[in-house]
Amino acid sequence: MPSEAATRATNEAIQIHGGYGFMKEFPVEKLYRDVKLMTIGEGTSEVQKMVIARNLLNMFD
Repeated sequence: MPSEAATRATNEAIQIHGGYGFMKEFPVEKLYRDVKLMTIGEGTSEVQKMVIARNLLNMFD
């Protein structure tokens, strides 16, 4: 899922920047907030995976 990849990338960026990653003066902080909204807006990953699996299973009926 794209939101999961974005979450992993921003978490890594926060780790690289250390404490500076949480300061509003650095763009990493905004990216981190935006990714959190993206994961909520897309729906939970578990629900998305269930929808995809259901659609794949229906292809074989």
